[in-house]
Amino acid sequence: MADQAVPRAAEGRRPGVTGPGAVVYAQLAGIVLFWGANWPLMKTALSDIGPLTFCALRMIGAAAVVAVLSPLLKFPLLPRRGERWPLALVGLLQIAAMMDFGAVGLRVVPPGRASVLAYTMQMWALPLGVLLAGERFTGQRVAGALLAFAGVLVFFNPALVDWGNGAALVGNGLLLTSAFCWALGATFYRRRAGGWRTPFWTQTFWQIALSGAVTAPLALAAEHARPIHWTPALGTVLAFNWLVATGLCYWWWSKSLTAMPAAQAGQIVCLVPITALVLSALFMGEPLSVGVLAAVALIGAGIVTTMRAPR
Repeated sequence: MADQAVPRAAEGRRPGVTGPGAVVYAQLAGIVLFWGANWPLMKTALSDIGPLTFCALRMIGAAAVVAVLSPLLKFPLLPRRGERWPLALVGLLQIAAMMDFGAVGLRVVPPGRASVLAYTMQMWALPLGVLLAGERFTGQRVAGALLAFAGVLVFFNPALVDWGNGAALVGNGLLLTSAFCWALGATFYRRRAGGWRTPFWTQTFWQIALSGAVTAPLALAAEHARPIHWTPALGTVLAFNWLVATGLCYWWWSKSLTAMPAAQAGQIVCLVPITALVLSALFMGEPLSVGVLAAVALIGAGIVTTMRAPR
């Protein structure tokens, strides 16, 4: 999904690092490609499995992959005392809620459009940061949020969304809710005084594992009557999410943050929804009308403007 929904490393470049090289940019390009491709892949998988069940299996499998990496990368599985419940809250918002709402919405929304709506989290992050984290409005951040909001309005105009189709409206609304939850979790993550002492990979494992533990009973309650069709396509998408979209891409993400500031890396990762939209158009026939392209341009400009704004 919008697979950026994990803890960020500390902002800034680590001492002794001269700057990003070609390998770092290649890794970020791989993240953009694989996370972008995951949206149409997940859309395909949801024809064989319920969205909450898919999310539960995705999170549990991904947590297992990260746990296997623990001896290799030498990180503990439990966060430091005093940080376990705060990190759990962050994870439940920006992983469990974000992925669960997003997957349910993805059932009825084309994957390219779904990914763009999920990445409007920067729009929600501005008012939440001001209200909850003591951040300040700046002209550049306000401009970015307004651009993104204008793109959302274009996305919801009657030429692009059938207002008589309740399922489509709910699906699009759930994707915006997904982005809001992601932004709320990120705001709580940023507001902690003194930062976090728990290592990046420990945070990642803890939040994904707890999200899977919460989503699994929800999936059982809501989708117990829906059978799972164990097809090669479903198995491939799940394996891709466990090994590539989580294990490999988050390892690349952590490596990139040792060579460049998180804000700079984040600007590159903002290409994920554009990649998803293009791949969905190429392989799933998602229409790219003038209205869709205009909405994407506005939202993309808003995301980049917000990311580049000083904090």
